[in-house]
Amino acid sequence: MKAKTYLLLLLGVFGIAAASVFTRLADAPPVIIASLRMLAATLLLLPFAARPVYLAIKCLSRRNLLLIILAGFLVGMDQFFWVSSLEYTSIASSVILVTSHPVLVAIMSYIMWREQLNPKAIFGVLAAFGGMVLINLATTQVGEQAFLGNMLAMAATIPTTGYLIIGRQMRNSIDFLPYITLLYGSAAFFLLAGAFISGDSFGGYPGTTYLMIFLLAVVSQLVGHSSLNMALRLVPALVVSVAILGEPVGAIILGYLFLGEGLTFNEFLGGMLVLAGILIVMLNQPRTKKMEAEIPR
Repeated sequence: MKAKTYLLLLLGVFGIAAASVFTRLADAPPVIIASLRMLAATLLLLPFAARPVYLAIKCLSRRNLLLIILAGFLVGMDQFFWVSSLEYTSIASSVILVTSHPVLVAIMSYIMWREQLNPKAIFGVLAAFGGMVLINLATTQVGEQAFLGNMLAMAATIPTTGYLIIGRQMRNSIDFLPYITLLYGSAAFFLLAGAFISGDSFGGYPGTTYLMIFLLAVVSQLVGHSSLNMALRLVPALVVSVAILGEPVGAIILGYLFLGEGLTFNEFLGGMLVLAGILIVMLNQPRTKKMEAEIPR
């Protein structure tokens, strides 16, 4: 791989790993943090993306535009569930569980498209689920709130799976910049609507909270997520997926350095099982021509 690709992967993993610390330091309701993060990311993109978005909308079919809006709704759900999880459980448990979406993708691929899993992939699924059980056992000993946080983190993997599948379908229909602008903008719209319905205020929080939300938009969203999406155009999706496994490691290290959060033995053992299971599943996915065609650029 070229140095540019390594840099994109490094920036991407650092950006998404830092999101846990920024979110924990933001003293606001989850829907406010998530909505302002996506709104800020969209507004920062608009000066560069306004014309490409306009041209893209003119060329997109109604079906594809609705799919992108649906993907934005799923991104919003993912953000809300994940940010909410950090109010109840540890950074270690949250990021490990939310990173387990490749296992869910493998299961859904079997259910929806009958894509067969080989014995190694099945072993990986079982290992990942075993790790999730260990993590949940560790947090049930702490209290019901930590268990609820784990459930919210696991719930976030469902919309994540959905918008990744839509993203694969859109890769040949719209360029990168207008796609992420429409995606983030749609997510911001639905999250803002949720914030207004909930009655949560957008004002009155400490200045550090708004700074953390700004850093979430710039470092985690625009640098982190966008770098990984750009890397998908340079290397196979599997390489990027394996690189993303660095997120829990980075998040745990940053959580320890800046927040003093450690992890229990069960969380460590369970986390190793989950990450090993995810890696085994990704390395043993069926490589049909159809699947290769669906990998994002």
